[in-house]
Amino acid sequence: MRTDYDETPYPSLSYGQTHPDRMATIATLLGLHPVPVTHCRVLELGSAAGGNIYPLAYALPDSQFVGVDISQAQVDEGHRLISRLGLQNIALHKMDIMDITPEFGQFDYIIAHGVYSWVPAPVREKLMQVCKQNLSPNGVAFVSYNSYPGWHMMGAIRAAMLYRTRNTQDPMERVTQARALLDFMAEGIPAENSVFGAFLQSYMRFLQGELKGANALGNAFLLHDELEEVNDPVYFSQFIAHATTHGLQYVAEADFADVFPKGFSEQTMATLQTLAHDIVEMEQYLDFLRSKMFRQTLLCHAENTVQRTLSLNRAIGLYASSRLRPESQTPSIETVSVEKFLSGSDEVTLSTDHPVSKAALIYLAEVWPRAIRISDLLNIAREKVNAPPERIEEDAQDLLANMLKAYTYSSQLVELHAFQPRVVTEPGERPLASPVARLGAEGGLIATNMWHERAHLTPFLRQLLQLLDGARDRAALLDKLTELAIAEVLHLKLDGEPVTDPAVIRPLLERELEPNLQWLGRAGTLVG
Repeated sequence: MRTDYDETPYPSLSYGQTHPDRMATIATLLGLHPVPVTHCRVLELGSAAGGNIYPLAYALPDSQFVGVDISQAQVDEGHRLISRLGLQNIALHKMDIMDITPEFGQFDYIIAHGVYSWVPAPVREKLMQVCKQNLSPNGVAFVSYNSYPGWHMMGAIRAAMLYRTRNTQDPMERVTQARALLDFMAEGIPAENSVFGAFLQSYMRFLQGELKGANALGNAFLLHDELEEVNDPVYFSQFIAHATTHGLQYVAEADFADVFPKGFSEQTMATLQTLAHDIVEMEQYLDFLRSKMFRQTLLCHAENTVQRTLSLNRAIGLYASSRLRPESQTPSIETVSVEKFLSGSDEVTLSTDHPVSKAALIYLAEVWPRAIRISDLLNIAREKVNAPPERIEEDAQDLLANMLKAYTYSSQLVELHAFQPRVVTEPGERPLASPVARLGAEGGLIATNMWHERAHLTPFLRQLLQLLDGARDRAALLDKLTELAIAEVLHLKLDGEPVTDPAVIRPLLERELEPNLQWLGRAGTLVG
């Protein structure tokens, strides 16, 4: 493991579902009392070069972050990047998980993403021990792992790749052979004639996606995920039983909407209710129905009380964000008439006839990606519809019910948060992007925004983002972009044809600059 990770480092990226904000929000909704994310301590196990926590350290300057990883090369790279960012609230340690003791300290949030299934059994035991002994009393731990039954079919693909590469030691040669075998199998098993063939085609599309393409990044994922020496999926119920033996209990999934059964017939739901006697049994049966293959589970101390019935009042202090757009060009918000809201690429929609809820959703779309405290959102929306004073309690309950209904159905409808990052939606006179986003653009086409999400960039956006250091106004940005285009560092096209004429380059850039600046603002990469 040491040699593989030093020679072929694991991609060091941000994972939005691991944000302490996500854990704190869900814990709050379930009646727990998580430590505020703005003043907390976070530990990441298997932190690689810190790509998942140094963006958090920048966004949460009054919190402390610690990462441990077994690869010296990755830790050294992390130190270099952290130094460039000038962060003082983060430390990376070259360290084996087995060496962590209670004296290492207590943390309010522990992250173990991509570790549990990929380490030997003794390390899994230690990981759970760390989640218990190093977790503060009100702390929450995030642990991801491959799960059955969905991984049974994936296991067959893994077995074929391991068999093909059984006599090959060179990491990159193993990846090359594995990819060639996948091509051979995909051609030999037509998707239309086989369930396995359809699954294989789906996996091939996944590998060829924007993040997992046939490049150094994709090769590292394939090497350290499917081709890793240890890759042991478990059933959800087995994982929870393991956590229980260490004095931990199940809170929820980081993708909170996955906890709720939806899309099933009334008969299926009735049968589920008779089969499942508790939350763990219910979710295990749901895993069988959904063929779940990956889980991102939140845990807390067993002695804490998790309240499974959602209370509207627990959400009033949270923040809400949404990019939903009304289907109608002229939505009626002051009348009790149904309006449908669309979520863009996602097929899910939200319909409501509650005037305050309609006004709230329209306002959230206007200020996206900002999040608004729900108590403030209530007042803003009521003012927009001229709601009478005597309806304030009723409007509060209806708005909270609609926010929770949307959030528990899909995060593509409404997102709830425990805090609001210092994100700027409109580019100022001298636009400033976060140094984390600029660093990401320097390295490629993926930048981490202030919500800890990955913003996927075009080549033009990549060059523009690197220039947004707060020192350049629009004219200076155009000068520099023109210089890059003339030097063919930035490649421009007009009507599908390359643009190389300096007389055409600047007018084209003038046309493209403001829309791209606006996009970066809406993508959450700009700061004040």
